[in-house]
Amino acid sequence: MKTSNNNNGEIMLKKIKVKNFRSLDNFCMVFNNGLNVIIGENDAGKTSLIDSMKILLNGDPIDLDDFRDESKDVIIELETNDEIYKMTIQPEGLKSILESKPSKEKCEKIHCEINSEEFAKKNEEEQREIINEYCRTFAVIYRSNVKIETLITNINTKIEELTENNSFIEPKEIGYPISFLGSRTFENTNSFFENAFFKELKQNIWNHEIENKSIKDYLTTEINKFKDDALNPDNIPKLYESLSEFLPDFKKIDVTIEPNPKMNLNITVNLLNSKNQKISLEKMGDGTNRRTTMAIFKHKRDKDDLCYVFDEPDTHLHIKAQLEIFNLFKDLTKDNKQVIITTHSPFLINEVNPNDIKLMFLDSNNKSNVKSLTEDAEPQFLNEIGITNLDLFFTNKLIIVEGESEQLFLHEFYHKIYSLPISHHFVKIVKAEGITDIPNFVRIIKNAFSNINIFIVMDNDANENTENKLQEIIDQYDDLSQDQVFRLGEDEFEDSFTDEVLIKSINDYLDKTNETDVRITSDDINRMRDSSEKFSKDIDRFIKSNTHKSLKKPLLAKYLANNANKEDVDENILKLFELI
Repeated sequence: MKTSNNNNGEIMLKKIKVKNFRSLDNFCMVFNNGLNVIIGENDAGKTSLIDSMKILLNGDPIDLDDFRDESKDVIIELETNDEIYKMTIQPEGLKSILESKPSKEKCEKIHCEINSEEFAKKNEEEQREIINEYCRTFAVIYRSNVKIETLITNINTKIEELTENNSFIEPKEIGYPISFLGSRTFENTNSFFENAFFKELKQNIWNHEIENKSIKDYLTTEINKFKDDALNPDNIPKLYESLSEFLPDFKKIDVTIEPNPKMNLNITVNLLNSKNQKISLEKMGDGTNRRTTMAIFKHKRDKDDLCYVFDEPDTHLHIKAQLEIFNLFKDLTKDNKQVIITTHSPFLINEVNPNDIKLMFLDSNNKSNVKSLTEDAEPQFLNEIGITNLDLFFTNKLIIVEGESEQLFLHEFYHKIYSLPISHHFVKIVKAEGITDIPNFVRIIKNAFSNINIFIVMDNDANENTENKLQEIIDQYDDLSQDQVFRLGEDEFEDSFTDEVLIKSINDYLDKTNETDVRITSDDINRMRDSSEKFSKDIDRFIKSNTHKSLKKPLLAKYLANNANKEDVDENILKLFELI
């Protein structure tokens, strides 16, 4: 196969479009050159996507019930940086029409080459050699007596037709080197071993030579002997008479050999132990079988393949074995191979770069869609603030809080009220490093995943500059408004609680730290509220001066969550809980 001019010199899958195939309707996915991790719930369309690729590239069969609408064609279009392949399958008779055309990238390259000054400087023989190749590429008739200028014009016209009118050329075949490795393939060690080591033999069995004579030649010789000895008119005259009676133009019986490239060879592979006994893999777990086949694949993978498609290779595997698989994927991409995997493993999902993940999901019409991070996402920053890949792709709502106190309180108080962790509803809480960082957090997260639903919890003491920056970002998104911003307290989160809850919480802390002789009163709380200092700092100062201990904001938040009831908290917290 010829290579194109992309960065690594190999032909890579760029994009697939599918219409009317199961849940894939007007579906489009763009592939990375290296690793592509496809995730999503069951029935989101992951298997259908791989099946559509197999139908196009491997000629796998399609059934009428695969048509989403039986009155319309199934259309599968796969684009590489070198070629675009299109298969149209009609419901009546399941007739398929395969077409192709050079990619836009290749068309532009060829157009620039044949119209360049460098090409014009070549001698006529060199020009004709190049033009002849490109005529074959674009199905343009080449004649040696036609002027080169005319041939160039014909190619330019064809390029314009292919790029502007979205027309295609009927291809002879698709020769894209790709391997599909499904979960069943991995679990059947015997067939995997057979395919890995004997695939080439099975494909070329007819040409396999024995004493300088191919199997095909041996069979041809035997068939000719059979024809001469067993099927001639002298040996079976009555058969010839009968055939002549029903077929007046009948003359003789002839037998030809038609080599089948997929001759069925029953190859059984046994792995033996130290006692020369067969290891019964079928009696071992699926995980052992899968790791065995991965070891075989690692040793004997088809080096000519440019792309490997793994369907749920992590099924039944321990985390350590999943890590081994992940390292294999990384090694493949280092060899300039493209890897596409589907997975449900949270471990694998969190191990990969979030930019390599494609999330498939069903919309309200049961049609498959795909989401990925935007190009200007900052994965490293997201990871630093505790947002995992699972959070990015499966979290429905994200709450950005000012600091650790609010984060801890919301987690504990939500669990106290609803008897479920807040994460149960696919809600993630992340903390900014102070109130001035909140606008930047919102910007980065919305840039990474614009569809995520964001809520903001912050103290009521933001300066004008911070509020203006936050408003500017809110104005950029239709799904973000001030109704999703919850400001707590007079100045800060801690002063939003009633005196009774504050006294109960602080005294609870004193009891648990064996400071039972010290008590905080309403007068102490009111004095702190009237102070010009931060309310939370005044509380900590009171504790230090009376006990030589410390009650920092996060610890105070924990005691507030334990001692407060719904009627004791700021109504904005309850509104937030209702929304999520």
